[in-house]
Amino acid sequence: MSSNSENSIASTQSVSRWGRGLPSKCHCGLDVVIYTSSSAKNPGRPYFRCPTRLDDHLFKWVEDGTYEVVVDSWPKLAGFDSELSAAKSEVSVELEALQAMVKELKEEVMRSERENQKWKLMIKLCCFCLAFIIIVIVFGILMFPKINEQRLFLGY
Repeated sequence: MSSNSENSIASTQSVSRWGRGLPSKCHCGLDVVIYTSSSAKNPGRPYFRCPTRLDDHLFKWVEDGTYEVVVDSWPKLAGFDSELSAAKSEVSVELEALQAMVKELKEEVMRSERENQKWKLMIKLCCFCLAFIIIVIVFGILMFPKINEQRLFLGY
């Protein structure tokens, strides 16, 4: 087969008959093989080819298939870009909500700590008052023992 016939097959059948992208099988069912051109017009240029090498079987330049894959992936990338932008804005909204919650929780912790300090002070004050009352009662019992006896005698 000449290089001119390879070029004509590639240009007419590559997209329409063999589909877009990188082929894996020929229409005959055989796996595609990558060959390297040894023609004077395309030396060292890789191409996909059916192993039968028949004219009506698959032939496609590797760079054509690669180019088609890249071109076909652009819309997908644009879709990923819009999905990524939407995800970023969702994350931004969630982040703001979480930051507001953290701020509220910090304020609540500060209020709780202040209230704990107040209760600790109240407990200390109550303990002091209770100790004072106990001291007064003990002092009264020790200083005035006869009054206690009279009360007990009278039944009070």
